[in-house]
Amino acid sequence: MIIKGITVDENLREYPANAGKNFPLTAMYSDLGDWTSPVVPWHWHRELEFAIVLQGKMSVRTPHNACVLGPEEGFFINRNVLHRMEGVNGEQPIYLVQLVDEELLAGASGSVFERKYLKPVLERRELEMMPFRLHDTNHRRILEYVRSSYEAVDAGTEGYEIIARNDLSSAWLLMMKALPETDRDRRMGEDQTETRVKRMLLYIQEHYAEKISLDEIAMAANISTRECLRDFRNRLNTTPFRYLIDCRLDAAARQLMTTGRSVTDIAGACGFASGSYFTKLFREKYGMTPMAYRKKGRTP
Repeated sequence: MIIKGITVDENLREYPANAGKNFPLTAMYSDLGDWTSPVVPWHWHRELEFAIVLQGKMSVRTPHNACVLGPEEGFFINRNVLHRMEGVNGEQPIYLVQLVDEELLAGASGSVFERKYLKPVLERRELEMMPFRLHDTNHRRILEYVRSSYEAVDAGTEGYEIIARNDLSSAWLLMMKALPETDRDRRMGEDQTETRVKRMLLYIQEHYAEKISLDEIAMAANISTRECLRDFRNRLNTTPFRYLIDCRLDAAARQLMTTGRSVTDIAGACGFASGSYFTKLFREKYGMTPMAYRKKGRTP
């Protein structure tokens, strides 16, 4: 399956990829160069995520972690974790991703697989993501299993369901051996904080075109502006204003690709009071002017 974007609900949760499917795994191919904005925005999902970068360099970020991955490297994202991906230095990476229901690996509820192998990982709140590096022998074996699983599902190989489950189970066992020591003192009260962050992100995404203040962003989560700034810094390593600007720039990039509106009109519609300021920020993020970006996207 080829994807060119994601769809999230009112809580920034990506719509379940495996809903209504007999097989609880979805394998997808994505070229960020084909997206209207070459960024996978902050979102989360119940499914486990395994991915391998095929081309380019990709930055992957969660509230507490960040890494840059090159070709043939990959990563694991734990369930219900906010995360974001984008290219590095203007690159538009191509990657393979699998969204996996935990039931595929756990089997029946209460089984030995769930108790002994799944829960020790899923319940580690500090384990948001795990990068897989080529220089690590164990990681290379994990990547081989993840790639084999993807290829079996994508090709519809006879018995691909069993092949994929076996390959991902093997990858999971190796991954457990490579996990860092548990940081028992981290992330106390994480559920409450993460809920606040999701509410504020959602408010910004819904109102980015308007003139909104720090007070209004904080009020979306019923917290003070000081707590708002602290949550953005600690969870997302950014500020509410920077996230607002990124939302506006991403929206502008989409409109440049999908509409014939003028740059000035798009700047105003996305919340920028000045066309020159919009162009300056756009160039800083995308490495080119809005017109050059539009021209590049429409060149065969």
